[in-house]
Amino acid sequence: MLDATLKTRASSPPRRPAKPGRGEPAKHSPRGEAARARLKEATGRVLERVGYRQMRVADVTREAGVATGLFHHYFPDLKTATIEVLRDFMTRFEDLESIERGVVKGDWFGRSLAHNRLVVQSFARNPGIMRCMVQVGDEEPEFGEIWRASYYRRLELLVRAMPRLFPSAGFGDGEARLVTRILAGIGEHVLAEYYILKVPALRELELDEDQMAEWVTVMFHRALFLENPPAARLRHAAKLAGMRRPRRDALEAET
Repeated sequence: MLDATLKTRASSPPRRPAKPGRGEPAKHSPRGEAARARLKEATGRVLERVGYRQMRVADVTREAGVATGLFHHYFPDLKTATIEVLRDFMTRFEDLESIERGVVKGDWFGRSLAHNRLVVQSFARNPGIMRCMVQVGDEEPEFGEIWRASYYRRLELLVRAMPRLFPSAGFGDGEARLVTRILAGIGEHVLAEYYILKVPALRELELDEDQMAEWVTVMFHRALFLENPPAARLRHAAKLAGMRRPRRDALEAET
């Protein structure tokens, strides 16, 4: 039986290596992987400078310092390279262990601030990539689904915490999800205006990354808990603690 099996195997044609799954890059030699990584890094730099619509293969290979034909040895097209670059960039937003390192359990202000620091840092240091996230998400359904799925996975952390944080509200999953997505929009538009569009009326504040992250986080905290964070925690946005309506009797006394 063993001899017959060996003969059968010997006479059978050799199997071809399995093709990479959809969306998975092919395996290359260490030298090839280094060349591929070099092209991805160049793609990221070009995306940062000129954006997805204006980018050409020649721009990427010139940036990488390689022949134009080498790009197509590793990537079928610019869309594939772009989606890989953006997916790699996107993974940082889901690395909870790194983001929340040092945050005490139950410290929701510290937790929110840690996440907002990363978002602000991404807008401040890579405004072109953040612009491309939206641009490519709108134009390429494949990436749009990936980006939205990542975004919603992050929001589900708060959705799951809602019943514990606000038991008397009696939120169902759908209601908790609705509230969470409304809250998640706080700061998103202003970050795009400040770092991508560079709106003069906002830029005159000259906020650094820590200052911007704190302003966004305080507003998020106020909207979520209907109270200010502890004053001792505020280094840059302390003025927001005074953002409350005077009591009616104080207003009547003034008049």
